[in-house]
Amino acid sequence: MAGERSRRAGVQLRTVAQVMAWWGDRLEANRSVSASYKATMLSLARRQVVPRLGKVTLKQLDRATVDDSLVWPMQAEGLSPHTAHKALQGLLASLDLAAKQKRVERNPLAGVSFKDFWSGKLQPKAAGLLPVAVPELLPKLCGAFERQPVVGMLALTMLANATRIGETCMARRQHISLIDRVWIFPAQNTKTREELVVPITEQMCALLTRYWQALPAARQGSPWVFPGVNGRPLSAKQASALIKELSGGEWTSHDLRKLARTVWTDIGIDYLVGELLLNHSVGTLAKTYIRTTADQLRRQALEQWHAWLDVRGFAVAHGLKSEQTGISTDDD
Repeated sequence: MAGERSRRAGVQLRTVAQVMAWWGDRLEANRSVSASYKATMLSLARRQVVPRLGKVTLKQLDRATVDDSLVWPMQAEGLSPHTAHKALQGLLASLDLAAKQKRVERNPLAGVSFKDFWSGKLQPKAAGLLPVAVPELLPKLCGAFERQPVVGMLALTMLANATRIGETCMARRQHISLIDRVWIFPAQNTKTREELVVPITEQMCALLTRYWQALPAARQGSPWVFPGVNGRPLSAKQASALIKELSGGEWTSHDLRKLARTVWTDIGIDYLVGELLLNHSVGTLAKTYIRTTADQLRRQALEQWHAWLDVRGFAVAHGLKSEQTGISTDDD
């Protein structure tokens, strides 16, 4: 592989396949992007872009070729516009970088975007879970917690904290302080490469305590919050498969995160506070806001969210009474 990379680095790239291979090597070594992004883009390059356009030379490559051989055939085969859009993004990114690095004479698709091939609006994917489904959802998650603590806790955590599945799986016990009531997601584990500090509510504190006690003996000593096999944590792929099995394929781990965001808006949680809890990238003004008041507001927002969940079944999971949480469970 190293020899192949060095050969690609020293020659002018002439075909789409060569450009995608060179770009793929760079992407694999790029530590500033998430593992899930790498896996998605490399898979699209390998399964879609290269089989359809790999033999095309850069001198032959133009909008019409991309339209005829990639974008519309993907949709004709039943793949979504979102998937075709992502595949095109990879192709455009590879050509742009190759041109900047002087690996190609010119970028034949400079200035091209998905709008050149798709006149409709890319609609966001429909939510797999709606707020009205929560009273039926939570008993299912609580039941999973009793049968399979790791799977149940994973789903409950992603609903309660709205964290990403990859970040959640990489959590270590040492990242959690029940004394200080914080759960830290180190910058190197997050998609944004910014540290995320999630306040631990009374409910989550009780749930975590129950979880440590419920873990099978073989996993009690694991340094990982969600231990897998051979001393490793669950991978994002393994965790996604477990969530899919739990949901019967009706919703995904990301749907739990989207559900939380939807309800936060409905119950009046400040937009910026929600963005901070989701660990979305924010601007300079927001970072100033973070340093001054956001820590307490994030805690209050999660307390409000967990109180909302309590009256819909979350209390069964953590076992606290409303007077023990110190938060009103009123929806008003």
